[in-house]
Amino acid sequence: MRKSKVIGMLLTVLAITILVKLGFWQLDRANEKERFFADYAQRSQQRISLNQLQSPTETIPRFAQVDVTGQFISRYLLLDNQMHQGQAGYHVIGLFEVNLVDTSRQYVMVNLGWVPWGPSRAQRPQLELPQDPITLTGYFYLPEITNVWGAGKHIIEDDQHPIRVQQLQADEISAAVQLPIQPYVVLLSESADFGWSREWQPQVMTPAKHRAYAFQWFSLALACLLVFWFASRSKKTITEE
Repeated sequence: MRKSKVIGMLLTVLAITILVKLGFWQLDRANEKERFFADYAQRSQQRISLNQLQSPTETIPRFAQVDVTGQFISRYLLLDNQMHQGQAGYHVIGLFEVNLVDTSRQYVMVNLGWVPWGPSRAQRPQLELPQDPITLTGYFYLPEITNVWGAGKHIIEDDQHPIRVQQLQADEISAAVQLPIQPYVVLLSESADFGWSREWQPQVMTPAKHRAYAFQWFSLALACLLVFWFASRSKKTITEE
């Protein structure tokens, strides 16, 4: 077998393998999104008090209604690259100091809503959060962490206030602010009389779209296989002649 044919076969197998893996990845994402939308649709109307739980991440379903009593500290985060009605901006993440049932003091991230970038990326929004003790209500949410190559190095840009972050990764944020940050987020209720623009209806790619992309990847894999097969047949025919 000629070297060029072996190389062509190996490249074809590699391309098909990658395309098939991308197709199955899209199918997995479709299943995840179905669960995501189902969780939002089935969110409980019964409120759960976070102050009374020791391990909320193990007992509270995603998008369950919760309340928590505590007080915002003066520092807050800006979650970057958030879209609202076609405009880019930030989600304002307040750091809410609470006392849990075991008397330990923890800090909960509270998503207070969306604000625009403003005229310049160099000028970060200077915002005022409620300063008095308060009981707030919202939805329980565990942030999705994107495990892309090198992402961990760019989650937090710098120590300028307010800190601009790319993902709500609690360990990284805890290290940056030197506070025990809980791994979940409370999405502030749309009915709260403070905060900024909030629409918690999931604004993500639908399961149907993920499946359409999966079909495209599988189709490309099949096309690669057919092209290689026809090319091999054509060369064989020419050689015989």
